[in-house]
Amino acid sequence: MFIGTSFAGGNSSFSNTAAADPRITSFSISKVILDEMYATKKILMEFDWQLPKDWDFDTLLHGLYRGDTNAGNVSYTEEIVSKVKIKKRFAGDFVWKTIYEKNISVNDDFNFELFDYYEPSNREIEYAYVAVIAGADSDTFSNTVHSRFYSYFLCGRDISYPMILDTANDITFNRESNTIVSPGRKYPYVVHNGIAKYYSGSLTTTFIEPKNCRFDKANGWKYRNLIDRFLTDGRPKILKSFEGDMWMVNIVGSLPRTQNGHYQNISHQIQWVECGDPTMIGDLYDNGFIDTDIDRENIFDDGTQEPGISVNYNDLYNKPVINGEEVISEKTLNQYGLYELDSVDMRNILETLL
Repeated sequence: MFIGTSFAGGNSSFSNTAAADPRITSFSISKVILDEMYATKKILMEFDWQLPKDWDFDTLLHGLYRGDTNAGNVSYTEEIVSKVKIKKRFAGDFVWKTIYEKNISVNDDFNFELFDYYEPSNREIEYAYVAVIAGADSDTFSNTVHSRFYSYFLCGRDISYPMILDTANDITFNRESNTIVSPGRKYPYVVHNGIAKYYSGSLTTTFIEPKNCRFDKANGWKYRNLIDRFLTDGRPKILKSFEGDMWMVNIVGSLPRTQNGHYQNISHQIQWVECGDPTMIGDLYDNGFIDTDIDRENIFDDGTQEPGISVNYNDLYNKPVINGEEVISEKTLNQYGLYELDSVDMRNILETLL
């Protein structure tokens, strides 16, 4: 008998039907004062009332409560974890992309806060927390966030400004080409110059800081001056729309303002041009938005992987050499996005790469 119940007391106690016990994922203890608490996955162990001193991979919890609330495997984790990573991907994608890394030296290094301003509206984003143990990524702990907002945003590395009032964004998709009219030909030639395809636009908006569900019109002039310094600091920005568009842009030219019937109703005119892809790790890293590029992509517009390119110049034959092969035709140059290069041009490229 055990607490009034007989072992195997039911009619089907020894039935060979498999029984599925629910997995225990949490437990709670209340109204107790504890000096130490120990939990382990190792159920076949001899217990002599002496709790193990060291953590192992079966240990779930070993709370010592020595004047703090860590009471877990923080110290043990600190010893084996060299760094942590934050990764992200669009829901449904296969590949994770690392956007943040932090080296772990002490317990406090596990406590950090990360704001990600580089996600579009109306998309589900998966974020993962990954510990690096012995140089390899451990299990991934992930969560999904659905991002939705109802205005345009201009984002820097550590800040984001909403554009709520009187916002309009006139957009141009640019493809460089020239029209050449030839004598004796009815129709002109159209020459497409290179592979450059990019967006640019003219953005108009009224900047007034929202505070406590109202607009701070009295201090609008201070806010506009702050925005001017942000827009002209020379760093790329992320421009996002409420529909889901997202561009990495440079702000070009001056910043004219227009008064719309009242001295507090001032609109900015902002000229921008696309300078990168905010979903690409390489572009985010190269433009100073993140500090890691371990998952850098090299992707062509058609989705194929870009091969590594080794470029030098053969002075003897006065020809460019790409991946060990001498370039003898314009077609080969076009394959790598290079055009009619002489020795001076090639040396400039090499100096840039090196």
